[in-house]
Amino acid sequence: MRESVEQKGRRYLVEGRLVVDLVAGDEIRARCRGGGAVYELGLFNGGEWWCGCPARGRCAHLVALGLVTVARGAAGLHVTPDPEPVARARAGFE
Repeated sequence: MRESVEQKGRRYLVEGRLVVDLVAGDEIRARCRGGGAVYELGLFNGGEWWCGCPARGRCAHLVALGLVTVARGAAGLHVTPDPEPVARARAGFE
């Protein structure tokens, strides 16, 4: 059975393939190893998620990044690291 995008993103996180380089206000920059390469990805302008991989739409790299970030604030987007990302990712495997 083929691994879903969500399962692959959780696996990338558990395996330590995601590195978050910057969390500043409404911007995130990260790198994630997968598919034989390291891709840059992040959040731009408080709502535009992007990834440099060739996948169309939501990719496993963005799933991994989404598992370690949470949005807060009604007036604007503020992104902070989630305190238990690996535990949340592992819960998806059980």
